[in-house]
Amino acid sequence: MFSPMNQDISYAIKIAAQRTDLSAHVIRIWERRHEAIKPQRSESKRRLYSETDIQRLILLRLAIEAGYTIGQIAHMPDESLRQIIAAKPTEAKTAIPPEPAIDAQARLFIDRCLMTIRTIDANALEDELQRAALHYSHQQLITEIIDPLMQRIGQLWHEGDLSIASEHLATAVIRAFIDGISTALRVEADAPLLMVATPRGQMHELGALFAGTMATIEGWRVVYLGRDIAADDIATAALLNGATAIALGIAYPSQDGLLHGELKQLRQSLGQDTILIVGGTAAAQYCDVLREIDAVYLEDLPQLRPTLSALKLSTN
Repeated sequence: MFSPMNQDISYAIKIAAQRTDLSAHVIRIWERRHEAIKPQRSESKRRLYSETDIQRLILLRLAIEAGYTIGQIAHMPDESLRQIIAAKPTEAKTAIPPEPAIDAQARLFIDRCLMTIRTIDANALEDELQRAALHYSHQQLITEIIDPLMQRIGQLWHEGDLSIASEHLATAVIRAFIDGISTALRVEADAPLLMVATPRGQMHELGALFAGTMATIEGWRVVYLGRDIAADDIATAALLNGATAIALGIAYPSQDGLLHGELKQLRQSLGQDTILIVGGTAAAQYCDVLREIDAVYLEDLPQLRPTLSALKLSTN
């Protein structure tokens, strides 16, 4: 694994991530925050990793799997890394199981919730959510019941098959239910801080609230700033509170010309050290600007947990 190879070959960060079993986001943080590695740059300023860099990243990962933090080992020479890996047997890396597809029981809960929403019965909806909570973990409840339920509600509302009163009732009940889950969870006082918001013009906030609750489950401290927040206000709050990362929800509208400028302004105000995580049903429409500002794009909510886990590991 550690034998030298052709040192003239350079690899883009995507290939480096594949070969080292690390995410590109973790590699960037180890470089920027811990100076654990110093890749070369192309004429267009893109990172280029040599074979030596690849092997060092693998050593760093193995040392972390052996129980060390990146802060402890970032400046160790490669030979020292090999010694501590050899001295302390590594535990098998815990694989995060893929999120299962919605099963029949989950579909039944979703259908019953929709019936209570159509009849505008808040108490019955809360009862159904409480029943589901007896069968699922907090994470499963969000990803397998509540998130699919809200997507279905949004679809029905846009098709004109659900009243605005029903949509408002569902939002209010589910938001209170999510708040209750978050309040019941305990997080270490020194855990990394995630700030959650929807940017200016984005009024649909439940996805952002889901993200905040998932982050709390993953052991992050979370501050929810609210919806429709200007870039400068988000950046100011993050910098004042020392946030490790910011999560933004983009749901509707799917094409907002002003949002491109807001996202660019947010990155400019934050600098490069604060991680930006962006998801939501309309986030894919902004992939070009998300790449430009070096944001982590999530295609769906289940991707959030492994992303947060990797980022938390990289900040230790």
